[in-house]
Amino acid sequence: MGEELHLQTDRTDDGVLPDVHASPTRDVPDGETRFRRYCLGFIYLMFGLSTTWMTVVNTIQVNGQLLEHQSSGTQVPGGWIASVVAVIAGFGVLAFAGLFIGIWNLRGLGTMSPAPLVAAIIYSLVSIAMMAVFLSEYGPTLSLVLVHALVIFMTVRMLRQEGVKTLRDLRHGIG
Repeated sequence: MGEELHLQTDRTDDGVLPDVHASPTRDVPDGETRFRRYCLGFIYLMFGLSTTWMTVVNTIQVNGQLLEHQSSGTQVPGGWIASVVAVIAGFGVLAFAGLFIGIWNLRGLGTMSPAPLVAAIIYSLVSIAMMAVFLSEYGPTLSLVLVHALVIFMTVRMLRQEGVKTLRDLRHGIG
């Protein structure tokens, strides 16, 4: 009567708690996944560098316009200056974010974390919104929007191939 029941199994105790489930994503990326993440990191580095270049060129151009107004003696509207500063600051932050996300994706080649991929998608969506609001040249803007849309599609496809099927899986993978 005083005997205690002990569960006997033929498996060895490998230190894994029975209520903990392994994530459905792979722990170590294969060569194809590493190559895709490498390409994505390189693409975002190029996005960051090109946005930096556009920001610098536009800043120089706006500075030249401001100097022309000052030399001709005309008054520059304060709202115009504030909007130009906001656009330059916004694209500057976007350029820095593109460089950061590119480096993050390149450094994360050995992991299966979905966080850099999600950041890349968010960056592209914000970039599309900024271009739609602030850029007025339709040809280059449309081509950049299409490139960002293609990269979003590629990134979502990568997430799905790595085992992220729903937003719940995404929250579980990041958190």
